[in-house]
Amino acid sequence: MAKQDTCTLIEPYRPYGAEIKETRPYSPCRAACPAHTDVQAYVGLIAQGRYTEAFEVITAPNPIASVCSMICHHPCEQSCRRCGIDEAVAVRHLKRFAIEQAKEYRRSKRKLVAQNKGKSAGIIGSGPSGLAAARDLADLGYSVTLYERHPVLGGMLSSAIPPYRLPREVLKEDIDDVVSRGIEVKTNFEVGKDAKLDDLAKKHDAVLLAIGLSLSRSLPIPGVDGPNVLLAIPFLEDVAFDRKPKLGKKVLVIGGGNVAMDVARTARRLGVDHVEMVCLENEQEIPAWKWEVDEAVEEAVKINYRWGPKSVKRDKDKVLGLEVKKVLSVFDANKRFSPTYDENQTTVLEADTIIITIGQMANVAPLKNSSVKADERGRVEWDPKTHKSTAKNVFVAGEVVTGPGSAIAAVANGHRAALAMHLFMQGETIEGKLPIQEKDSLNEMPQEVLAKICKMPRQKVQHLAPAVRVKTMEHFESGYTEKEALAEASRCRGCAAGAVVDTNKCMACLTCLRVCPYGAPVVKAWSEIRPDYCQACGLCAPECPAGAISMVGYDVKEIRNSMVTTVGCVDAKRTDPLIVAFVCTNRLGVHGADLPANYRPFPVHCTSRVDVLDILKAFETGADGVAVVRCGEGSCKYEKIEPRVKARVKRGQELIKALGMEPERIALLSAVTNNGGHPYTAACVEFSEKVKALGLRAK
Repeated sequence: MAKQDTCTLIEPYRPYGAEIKETRPYSPCRAACPAHTDVQAYVGLIAQGRYTEAFEVITAPNPIASVCSMICHHPCEQSCRRCGIDEAVAVRHLKRFAIEQAKEYRRSKRKLVAQNKGKSAGIIGSGPSGLAAARDLADLGYSVTLYERHPVLGGMLSSAIPPYRLPREVLKEDIDDVVSRGIEVKTNFEVGKDAKLDDLAKKHDAVLLAIGLSLSRSLPIPGVDGPNVLLAIPFLEDVAFDRKPKLGKKVLVIGGGNVAMDVARTARRLGVDHVEMVCLENEQEIPAWKWEVDEAVEEAVKINYRWGPKSVKRDKDKVLGLEVKKVLSVFDANKRFSPTYDENQTTVLEADTIIITIGQMANVAPLKNSSVKADERGRVEWDPKTHKSTAKNVFVAGEVVTGPGSAIAAVANGHRAALAMHLFMQGETIEGKLPIQEKDSLNEMPQEVLAKICKMPRQKVQHLAPAVRVKTMEHFESGYTEKEALAEASRCRGCAAGAVVDTNKCMACLTCLRVCPYGAPVVKAWSEIRPDYCQACGLCAPECPAGAISMVGYDVKEIRNSMVTTVGCVDAKRTDPLIVAFVCTNRLGVHGADLPANYRPFPVHCTSRVDVLDILKAFETGADGVAVVRCGEGSCKYEKIEPRVKARVKRGQELIKALGMEPERIALLSAVTNNGGHPYTAACVEFSEKVKALGLRAK
């Protein structure tokens, strides 16, 4: 890339409330994410249509966010508290939507980072952990060089994950973000061949081994050595680099993990009509994710459960099939992997090509004759407390030491290693300073709260039909439209983003207790709002007479603080009234409330968050009228909001009347029918005409 003239120091983006969130239990979705991405924050921003800010929250802890939006196993969703109501919020799909909306914004942000530390780091391996460490160290001001043995960056992301799951242009966006910081890249570079590891350790102040698990394990069974018995990783690499592996008409895949699913589904896309799998486990035990299994079955992949490989049947070089034996059990009484078989119950599964996908291991050849030691099983020796290897300045991260896991887990480990390297290069001690992975999170939602939450169907993502998708390596999963994304984001309950009380201001007046629909406050000497109960609706904050309540997830004064900027200069020659509209995001985005040109919208997660002071501020900045555009009858996702919002609108009307203005300049709008037009848009047009009839305020 062309060198840019200016350098900058990239500060990580922090959403509102980031500091206080670190002192409180995490939302379950955030706690479940290995990188602790603030899911609640970015889903809330998506719901408001603030896509670039959502992008910042998503990418701050995750340099491969685009990748994760396609392939992540989304532990955040599995921990979502909506699972106890209906279905989890579709976090991965929302992540993809926000990233796609911010494409031009992200590209405009790419710039060189000042390398002002005067020290250099070498990163061997450009998979998730290597990219995470490289980005962190570059942002800290170190000169960073990435060494990758493949012709392109990405490690296993580019060389082993099939493009139908991870389009290469998506991966490129993430890599470009990292490399644009001024990182030097050396591809087709094999450590041990093009340079010795110890020599790189001398060249750089610190080196990171992030070489992953790039070798496939084989099986010690008769007939396995010879033509037409392939290993998973070489097979997937051949596909990734367009080397077109030779397959027969009947492919049998040994294994039941996610890699096995990738191999089987890739074989179908290479034109093999008859693809089977064989695994030790049953339907409940199979280690592949359920959606991967379901999608493979949709694509006519047959899975043979509870059979173990015994021998490869051959006629000289020709493979005839796999002899298998019946599995009696896979795990022992202590849940440890310890399969048992009925050796007398066997059968032969016909195949002319067999692909083995039973696990991966590290390629430790680069460590030969180096100061970095590996044990007798080929595992790199390291100290998890410091990430240091047996060599003085060589660190280790990712699956090479943690074992098989997810891409996002490797990212988290890469962050940790980068911090260790930074401390080392600054002459500081490492032990005790690295972050712990486990975080406290909110408990499950109390039953009495669950009973008050309305069900909202999850927005489904469309897939190409199985018969269509098996004929192409193109990505098979469509993304959300804006309307679908906004509808899905609105399902989030805002866990851990709720109300907090300033005990120095609280008068224990019981107002919050009376107002809260969910029983979150407990009032003694002062009010305490229980985060497990709080739904972050925001109803309590405007009601507190002492102003003692704030919200973790948003600034309760944001509306009035930004009012002048949003309203802008009021045209003295206007012929239509200037209307400030506080609009429920569900109405604005999901239900298509296209506002007239004379409206200045303030999207709010719920009109429960609109304070009387916000309404008055609108008039102070020159508005002719204020509309509070709420949900239709009975459609609000929060309990008992309507009476409180009505009361605030009425109070606003009383106050402006006392100031000599017509109370009709403030209105609470909901759905109405008007000549077939959109009900919310029609209501806004009708209100505008009423304000116009009252007359425009001083020009």
